[in-house]
Amino acid sequence: MHVWRLTRPEYAPGLDGLGARKEGGRWNSPGRAVVYCGGSLALSCLEVFVHLPPSMRVSHKLPNLIAVKLEVPADLAMEVVHLADVPLDAGLSEYRAFGDRWLKSAQSAILCVPSMVIPNEVNYLLNPQHPEMSRVTVVSQEPFTFDPRLGIKR
Repeated sequence: MHVWRLTRPEYAPGLDGLGARKEGGRWNSPGRAVVYCGGSLALSCLEVFVHLPPSMRVSHKLPNLIAVKLEVPADLAMEVVHLADVPLDAGLSEYRAFGDRWLKSAQSAILCVPSMVIPNEVNYLLNPQHPEMSRVTVVSQEPFTFDPRLGIKR
C-alpha cells in the first residue's frame, strides 16, 4: 500500500513525527510523535491546504513542499477507526485521547482514520516509535507546488 505526506523540504521525509509531537494534531496530544499521511496525494494536498493560515492562502504565498510517497507493507499491523467509533462532531480532546490511547497501546504501527476534510477518504497515522515502523520505506520524494488557482489573488 502507498501513502503520501506533504512536508516542508527541510523536514522531508519527516518520518520522525517531530512536527506533530511539537504542536499536537487532531489525533495526538503535544509531546506524542505521529506521522500523518493521506491515502492519496490529492487528499494530502487538501489536508495541508485546510491547515494553512489564511495569510498563506494567497496565490503568491502558497508554500513549496515535498511530496513523499511511502510503501507500507500489506501485513503491517493496522487499526481502523470508523466514523461510529469517533463521530465527526467529537471535540479535539476526544480525538486526541483516542489517538493517545492507540500510541500508548503500541499494538499497531498504523491507525487508519477518516479524513475530516472528506469523511469518505482515509488518512493513515504512523507511529514512529513502533518496532515495525522500520518496514515503512520511502519510495520517492518530489517537489510539490500548489496550483496557484487554489490561492486568492491579491
